[in-house]
Amino acid sequence: MTPARPFCPTAWLHNLVQIGGGYALASGRKLWLVVQDCPADELTPLMAQIVGHPDRAEAVRMTIERRQNGESC
Repeated sequence: MTPARPFCPTAWLHNLVQIGGGYALASGRKLWLVVQDCPADELTPLMAQIVGHPDRAEAVRMTIERRQNGESC
């Protein structure tokens, strides 16, 4: 069995954008994911990487926050 690669929030956000999605961090650090035009067969495995993983969702939030503050990730 191949060991799972560590979760990379920067790569995850890049993959979301590549399939037509988007993201934003709203007030209260609420994470908004725009997925309306994403193909379900590509979106499902991507979302499975963060659903039920609050630590990963927090890593995505922190990455977006850094980008909004002009920091490199």
